[in-house]
Amino acid sequence: ESPRGRLYNYVKPGASDVFVFYSGHGAPDPETRTAYLVPYDADPNYIRINGYPLSLLYDNLSHIPARRKFVFLDACFSGTTERGMLLRDISGIMVEPVEVGRIDERTVVFTAASGDEVATWYEEKRHGLFTYFFLKGLKGEADSNGDGRLTAGELAGYLKDEVPYMARRLKGREQHPEVKGNLGMVLLERKR
Repeated sequence: ESPRGRLYNYVKPGASDVFVFYSGHGAPDPETRTAYLVPYDADPNYIRINGYPLSLLYDNLSHIPARRKFVFLDACFSGTTERGMLLRDISGIMVEPVEVGRIDERTVVFTAASGDEVATWYEEKRHGLFTYFFLKGLKGEADSNGDGRLTAGELAGYLKDEVPYMARRLKGREQHPEVKGNLGMVLLERKR
């Protein structure tokens, strides 16, 4: 199947930046341990039919000739949610949401939680905890050196500091965002 879809056609080779943001459920296939994005109306017990494999997302992105690509996943891939098991009649399964070999050198992937953790909802702010601090970081709070350029490393440091603290404070649990890729890549630059 060709990865050359609409997004591919919108990209100006070597000049465009691509941002993919997903907030929702993720779950593993219990048999293959493949990580899937699970649409809101999907039945996670038939994940191979109505889920979207992360490996396909990464493979498709690798064919897009963008200058830089950023993926943000506010989802966990343990098969659990704050209300319990997303997949019926199984124990939680630890799945690594990013296999390093699956992303190219122009891609940085941020995930809300490690493979065995739940991505926490921040009820008061009406966002996932990761999304809330991601947005605050983009607004400038993550620009640790104040130079107006936000690097992947600065955002990663900010998220890794704020999210675990607030997850423990609000829910008494662990949540550790992860990042894979070139931490020196610039996400945004503020005009002065």
